[in-house]
Amino acid sequence: MSFNASDPSGAGGMAGDVATIAAMGAHSLPVVTGIVMRDTHEVFDYHAIDADVIAEQARSILEDVTIAAWKVGFLGSTEGVSTVAEILSDYPDVPLVAYMPNLSWIEEDEQQSYLDAFRELVLPQTEVLVGSHQTLTDFLLPDWDNERPASPREIAVAAGEHGTRYVLVTSVPLPDQFMDNVLAS
Repeated sequence: MSFNASDPSGAGGMAGDVATIAAMGAHSLPVVTGIVMRDTHEVFDYHAIDADVIAEQARSILEDVTIAAWKVGFLGSTEGVSTVAEILSDYPDVPLVAYMPNLSWIEEDEQQSYLDAFRELVLPQTEVLVGSHQTLTDFLLPDWDNERPASPREIAVAAGEHGTRYVLVTSVPLPDQFMDNVLAS
C-alpha cells in the first residue's frame, strides 16, 4: 500500500509509486493524501486530503487485502502524518519504505510541523528512508555546519537515532560534478 500525493507531472507522487511498484511486479494499493499543483519544474500549490478521508481509503482496502509492504511519500499535512502513522502502527510486521521529499515549497511553520511529526511518528516505524542528500541532511542534521557535506553514514546514524534501520541517500555529491546513490545503515 502506498500513501502519497497526486502529482500531475507524473514525475513522482502517486504516479511514480504506482509505476515503480508495478515495475517490481507488485500490485499497488494507492491511497491519495493530497493533490499537488505543479508542472515539470516547480510546485505552485497543494491541497491536503482530510485525514479522515485518508484513513477511510486505507482502512476500506485493508479490510479486504493482505499487504506485503508500505510505501509512504508526501502525506499532505501534519494530520495526514498522524493518521498514516496510526494505520502503520496497526501492522508492525509490515516493512515500511518512507520517502522524504523536498518540502521547500510549503510555508516554513507548516513545513516544520510536518517534519517534526514525520520524525516522531513515522521514522520509528521505517525500515528504509529514501531522500536526496540535501533533503535528508536538512531533515536529520539541521544544525550541520561542517565545511564538508554530511556522509551517507552520518545521515544513516541520525536516522537510526529515530529508529530507522537503513537510509538510501540519493544525489550524493562526488568530485567532478558526479552524483551517487548510497544505501547506508
